[in-house]
Amino acid sequence: MTTGQRIAKLRIKKGLSQPQLADILHLSQSSVAMWESDKRNVSNKDLKNLSKYFKVSIDYLLENSEEPTLLANHLDIDYKNLSPYQKQQVDNFINFIRNQDKD
Repeated sequence: MTTGQRIAKLRIKKGLSQPQLADILHLSQSSVAMWESDKRNVSNKDLKNLSKYFKVSIDYLLENSEEPTLLANHLDIDYKNLSPYQKQQVDNFINFIRNQDKD
C-alpha cells in the first residue's frame, strides 16, 4: 500500500472528505488529492501533522511499517505515570531484553 493509499484509508476510516482533512491540516484540497493519488510527496511537516492527527507513526505513512499505531507514544504516556521504582523495573527489563540479542 502506498503512502497516498494509507492517507486515504486513514481519512476514510475517520469519516472525513478530502476537503475536511485539508481544512484540519490548513492545506488545499488539491494537496490532499495529490498525496492520495501519489502525484505529490508529503512534506516532512505534513507527515508530522498527519502522524499526530491520525495517531500513526511516520514509518507507517512512509510504508516502512505495517503497524500503524504509535506504540512509543502509548508507552511514553504510561511510563510517565509510573513511580520511580516502577520506572527502574521497566528499564531493567528493557536492558534484559536487549542483552538477549547479544548472545
